Amino acid sequence: MAVTRLISLAILAGMSLPMTAQAQDMSPADRQLLLENVTEADRNDDGAISRSEFEVLIDLNAADNLGRAQRVKRSGRYDMVFNRLDANDDGFLTRQEMQSFAEERG
Repeated sequence: MAVTRLISLAILAGMSLPMTAQAQDMSPADRQLLLENVTEADRNDDGAISRSEFEVLIDLNAADNLGRAQRVKRSGRYDMVFNRLDANDDGFLTRQEMQSFAEERG
């Protein structure tokens, strides 16, 4: 998977709004953790995050205290957040969807 795609997915995984500010405020160590979590969650390495991969990603980020993942996990709002991000309702979060979302919030 391309590094830019991983970074886009990692920005999403922080689950903080606005996401562009979240990415800029993260330490290099936190960014690295996000990248590792995205790589681990994208189990089929297709560059997109499915609904089930999204739950894994949020859980990994919550364990690492990244972004607002703990809040999503604690509230059980995986579906709500995923559906909000999945603009074309195809069941996958793509780089384009994440960039669009970030631009709306930026």
